[in-house]
Amino acid sequence: MQPPRPGHADFVSKVKHKGFADPRGSGHHSGRVTVALVIAGVLAKKLISPVTIKANILSIGGENPWEKKLEEAISTGDSLGAIIECTAKGLPAGVGEPFFDSLESVLSHIVFAIPGIRGVEFGDGFKSSGMWGSEHNDPIISSDGKTLRNSSGGINGGISNGNDLLFRVAVKPTSSISRPQMTYDFQTNEINEIKIEGRHDTCFALRVPIVLEAATAIALANYYPVP
Repeated sequence: MQPPRPGHADFVSKVKHKGFADPRGSGHHSGRVTVALVIAGVLAKKLISPVTIKANILSIGGENPWEKKLEEAISTGDSLGAIIECTAKGLPAGVGEPFFDSLESVLSHIVFAIPGIRGVEFGDGFKSSGMWGSEHNDPIISSDGKTLRNSSGGINGGISNGNDLLFRVAVKPTSSISRPQMTYDFQTNEINEIKIEGRHDTCFALRVPIVLEAATAIALANYYPVP
């Protein structure tokens, strides 16, 4: 096989498929596979109406605005990742299950099918580990379950609580970069330098918001119609 590209699934695909995986275009691990999610998401959004879903990039390479950081990555032949936030408005309380089919579980399952996703957090997410309970708890302020804050991201016990569903995903930097890298060469049994040619996205996360919206809609559609 060709030397496996650092950060790619070349090596694991070789092991999994016993050498029959075609690395051109990254195969099953390419972002191109998300076209199926987007198509299904169009239909799912109609099924869950009037729930609306919107995803936005919060930062790229840890910065916002990020234009200067992107220019730096392009000039050096490197790549960048991003944080993307997704919100579903109009989701009624009671959607989800308390165990394996919890709302967080079902969402995370499909979200991790998007190539390059490295993490998911709901509401305050990892920040909640450093908060007081009195600070993190969401005071209920109305009979329909609306809360003063949304630390939980609209989910309690795996079930939607009537507030906005709110979560963020971490997207890794594009693996294909033009900077020289080191990798193992299976033909020479040596560690050699590799330089990836061709056109590649400096930050493929720029394409992810619409895919994330589609994946969210598909996950929610699994629960509809709501009893």
